[in-house]
Parts: sequence; C-alpha cells; structure tokens
Amino acid sequence: MDGDADEQLLDLQNASAWDVATRYHEFKSRRSAEGIARHLRRISVSAILERAQEVLGAVVRPLEQRAAPLSEVPVRAEQVDLDLDETLENSPLAVFAAQGLLPKPISLTDQDIWMSYSVHRRQPLVLCIDTSLSMTGEKLALTAVALAVVLLEFPDDPIGIVAFENEAKVLKSPDERVSLDVLVERFLDVPAQGYTHLEDGMKAALVQVKLAQSSGLGRPPSVVLLTDGKYTAGRDPGYLAPRFPHLVVLKMGKERASLELCRELASRGRGVLREVDELDSLPSIMYGVVKDLLRGRSLV
Repeated sequence: MDGDADEQLLDLQNASAWDVATRYHEFKSRRSAEGIARHLRRISVSAILERAQEVLGAVVRPLEQRAAPLSEVPVRAEQVDLDLDETLENSPLAVFAAQGLLPKPISLTDQDIWMSYSVHRRQPLVLCIDTSLSMTGEKLALTAVALAVVLLEFPDDPIGIVAFENEAKVLKSPDERVSLDVLVERFLDVPAQGYTHLEDGMKAALVQVKLAQSSGLGRPPSVVLLTDGKYTAGRDPGYLAPRFPHLVVLKMGKERASLELCRELASRGRGVLREVDELDSLPSIMYGVVKDLLRGRSLV
C-alpha cells in the first residue's frame, strides 16, 4: 500500500459515513487504491440514502381511474373491480352468451372482461444539476441527498437527470431503468471542473424533456434546475427558459448578484423560484417540490 493510501486510511479512521460522503471528491482525487475508492463510494452512497430516507414523510400520490381488459390490468393496480358497463360496451355478445341469452355459446375471455382500477399518477420530470467546483464538498453530498429524495418518490416515473460543469453530462435518460445506488454513484463520480456552463446544462435538459414527453403520459414534464445562478462559460441562458414547459429553479446560496437571473429563468419558464439559503435545507426543500408536483404541479 502506498503512502497516499496510508494517509487516506488515517484520515478516515475517525470519520463518520457522512464525513466520507462530504469529502468523497477530496479522497477520490488522491489517487486512491481502487479497492479503497470503491469502499469510499459505497460508504458515501449508504450515508446519502440514509439521509434521504430521514427526509421523506408520508406523501400520498394522486390516483388516476382507468379501465382495461382483465389481461391488461397492471400488477400494481389498486381498487380493481369489474366494470360491467365497459364489458357490455366492448363485448356484448360474449356477455349475453354467458347469460344464456344467445343460442350459440361464446366463452368470455380475459379480453372480454373489462375492469376498472386505479394507478398512481406518473410524473415526467427532468433534474438539471450544477456539479461544478462551486458545488463540491458538503454541497454536493446534500445535492445527492436531494436527488435521492426525488428518485425514492418517483421510482417508476420517466425521470431524466443532467449534471453540468464545463459541459453537460446525461446521468439518466427518462426511459432508462437503473438502481438508486448506481445512480447516486454516477452522480458522485461526475468530475467537478472549474467552469459552470449553465447554457449547456439547460440545452441538455431540453433534450431530456423531449424524451420524457415521448413517454405517452400526456402531461408536460417539469424541470427542476439546481444552480447558484452563476455561469462562467457559454452565453446568458435566459433565452432558453421559454422553451421549458415548467421550470422550477432552486437557487443555491445567499449571494444576491445571481438572484435576478434565477428569477428570470423561473418566470420565463412558467415555473417558480425557491431560494435555498442554507445547505442543510436543500433536501427538505426538494421534498416540498416533490409533494407539490405530486399534487398536480401547484407551484406557482
């Protein structure tokens, strides 16, 4: 084991799991042995998911009423019951034959029997997250917690995730199924570079919006942008805001100089601005955004 690894182990002896998560990028940059790096990543992911679970409360997801043939009722359907009206409308001969009202016997199949049922309303969503140098350390770990909160509440929904620093990177497309652990690992391993290309991040988010729209849910995707409102690469991204169907801006930090841009983005994006003055409040504020979206996007 080399000197860097020895030094790293000494640093970690008295560190809590959350300390490891907040210093993950620092440890990772020391050329850690591969085994130590994997171990630190597992510790960080575990600490982040534990914090996310602590934030979550009882969120009641709205239900949508649907009707379908018995063979097409989803496994997770609730309040399943026979829909006699739909059955008569779609398979009248089969119903009458089953009742002995027709001379020729016809058997009812799973396609003939219609059921009414309820399913949780799905919410297409895109997260666009600043991971530049200004978002490292505890800020990055708390952002990962906020990300986990969203994914825990939208486990089966079309969620797209974009991280941006020097350039934008798609961590998850809306049609991709990936475990929460793997996704948090992807987020933690995004390299924190020196520039903040907010324009490129928003452009990449718009591509994910189009993919989410193709999910067939019939509702425009909401986009949640986490940023401190600063950009050090690219153009002023204000011109992109009107292209978003619904843009929620979470403005990180207390600096007032960048507040006007965040306010402009939210207003032109038909959304709302939420200020996150204290880092520790980010996961709970994200949780509030999630609840509002589940209630029908009543954020304005």
